[in-house]
Amino acid sequence: MQNRKLVAGKWRLLCRSKECGREARTAGYCPRHYQQIRRHGRLTPEREYHRRGERCTVEHCQDPQIAKGYCFRHYQQTRRYGRLTPERERVYGRIHCRVPGCEQRHSSRGYCKRHYMSEYYLPRLADEAGQAAVAAQA
Repeated sequence: MQNRKLVAGKWRLLCRSKECGREARTAGYCPRHYQQIRRHGRLTPEREYHRRGERCTVEHCQDPQIAKGYCFRHYQQTRRYGRLTPERERVYGRIHCRVPGCEQRHSSRGYCKRHYMSEYYLPRLADEAGQAAVAAQA
């Protein structure tokens, strides 16, 4: 017996796909599943969008989800290579900025973006400008 539900006083058929409770329109399937069968010749649950959770679905990854259950880094791996590529991932020794008390993620040379500019980049530019001025006077 097919799944049916009562809507506005009339019995409506439900989609034949498992775990789908939407109303069937064509050949016993809802529009989403009918298009899957039409395009691919079968149901394709691996291609369906999933409700976005809070964290990446990859084990030990705590980054927020961006697309298809993955964080940006893992989504790019599946998009580029068709699979997760743990052998290509970099292992970072430092996670937070090296300035004491700063909990921002490091961006470059162990500093977060803010401290990189103030602690590393700008003082280095000032030193180079000073050396250039001394060389010009000599």
